[in-house]
Amino acid sequence: MTARGWDTEGRVDFLDELHLAELGPIIGLQQWPEWVLPVMKLISALGTDTFYLLCLPLLYWCVNPALALRLGLTVMVAATTNALAKLAWHQPRPYWIDGRVRPLSLEGAFGLPSGHAQSGTAGLGRLAWLSGRPWAWWAAGGLVGLVCVSRVYLGVHFVSDVVTGVMFGLAVLALVVKLERPALVWWRRQALWAQLTASAALSFVLIGAAALINASYAGWSPPPAWSPAGAIDPENLDRVVILAGLLAGTLVGASVMHRIGWFDVGGPAGVRAARWLLGMLVAGAVFYVMRELLPQTGVVLYAGYALLALWVQLGAPVLFIRLGLMSPARQVQPVQ
Repeated sequence: MTARGWDTEGRVDFLDELHLAELGPIIGLQQWPEWVLPVMKLISALGTDTFYLLCLPLLYWCVNPALALRLGLTVMVAATTNALAKLAWHQPRPYWIDGRVRPLSLEGAFGLPSGHAQSGTAGLGRLAWLSGRPWAWWAAGGLVGLVCVSRVYLGVHFVSDVVTGVMFGLAVLALVVKLERPALVWWRRQALWAQLTASAALSFVLIGAAALINASYAGWSPPPAWSPAGAIDPENLDRVVILAGLLAGTLVGASVMHRIGWFDVGGPAGVRAARWLLGMLVAGAVFYVMRELLPQTGVVLYAGYALLALWVQLGAPVLFIRLGLMSPARQVQPVQ
């Protein structure tokens, strides 16, 4: 049942034994009444980086662009490091190795560490840090705890997966808090062409790192013990490519927006709602064309998600200003 499909010594054997020991608690949780299932699925959604990325346009266009950028970049760092860690560890999910675990949610990627736990910890922790209030930390901790329980209940994570995810999330949070200020100062000192080049380079480095990790597992195939999972493709790099596109589009959009001047998110509630509706309609159209009308190649995914991020960061605010739905900012530099 080892990740590489043959007997090894050390870390992998330990994880195999740990996973077997963790099956009992998962099966026990799944004995809860059926009404718990939709509740757990709803709670689970709070820990996805997709949830944050869907909410960020509302925050960016209508509430606080500085907060949206901070939160968005934090979640992207958490999501990208998580995707690389999953590929590096090559570890299964509970229902992949034991038919007694019900797959109440289907996942095709590897399981360790939990992305929900990691993104939830980093994202909610970032909000709590920015709030600076004790109750915010308690609330964030409580929500992350519920997300972790939900992932174990759904049969898609071992307890060790979510614990590791929380630890990685805390590490990302500490890293972002420590490096945000010096990184921002350095970035602003660069010429625009250098910022755009660095944005693309960082995204390609992410894809290259994922490819190199997969290369270290050359010839790997899912072990026979993972047969309950059915047909899976956990080494697929589509998620990494999507995150790379989002990262490039976000950095490019924010860099150009800083050069041309930011925007004022004030205005009546109706005007803010109009911004959000118009912005999401365009984003939805781009997403539909990319996902339904174009071939799902790596180039299409990268370019499509980069375009979506660029629309949110730059295209939409410029259009809103021209349509009179938004005013230019009186003071630039929203990220302090």
